[in-house]
Amino acid sequence: MIQVLTQDVIRQHIDRIEPACVADLFALAETRLPGALAADLSQWAARAAREILDIPDGETRANFLAEVAEIPPESVPNGLRRAILALAPVSIADTTELVERLRVSWADIDPTPVKLAVPVAVPKAAAAPKTTTAKPRVVKTPASMIDPRRAEWIRGDAVTRLGSREYSERGLKESIFVAGIMHRSPYKDVTEEEVKAELRKLERERKLKHTGERWLIR
Repeated sequence: MIQVLTQDVIRQHIDRIEPACVADLFALAETRLPGALAADLSQWAARAAREILDIPDGETRANFLAEVAEIPPESVPNGLRRAILALAPVSIADTTELVERLRVSWADIDPTPVKLAVPVAVPKAAAAPKTTTAKPRVVKTPASMIDPRRAEWIRGDAVTRLGSREYSERGLKESIFVAGIMHRSPYKDVTEEEVKAELRKLERERKLKHTGERWLIR
């Protein structure tokens, strides 16, 4: 799985990889890995070290170093440290100062080795005999009964919407009206059936009326 995840990344030039990811790849290159992945990462680390040296001095190199400085010292592996410290002799004064700051921050903190999880075969327990105990039927309580504030919100929004100047005379088509209430609802799991049930209650209370496919305020 690691090999699949790293293949696309290690083909990229160093300037296209986030410095935190660069640190992870250097750390993996210093870890004992099986198969061809170890060789691929070793070759990548050597190439990446050269590409770090090729980062243009000045603002571009300073930005890269600033991003590396945000990585916790214990997460900066030795390979990346060596590549960055090699910049000091070939940099302008300002960049050399940044490299020196990194040298100091890493001086007393060793990199934390990468620990890869190794899958362990777990013996299968003997299968227990299956029982045919019937499960009790669970009847789900409607959400509006659990929290009456949902019903209150739906009713208030419906009356306010249809009572506005824009819709007080012509009302709203039911499909649009219901969808609008669901969209505005602070309860994101409100259902179409829940909204329509409250609208019918408002109709029985003679606060709204349903004509054809439209709802109107009374």
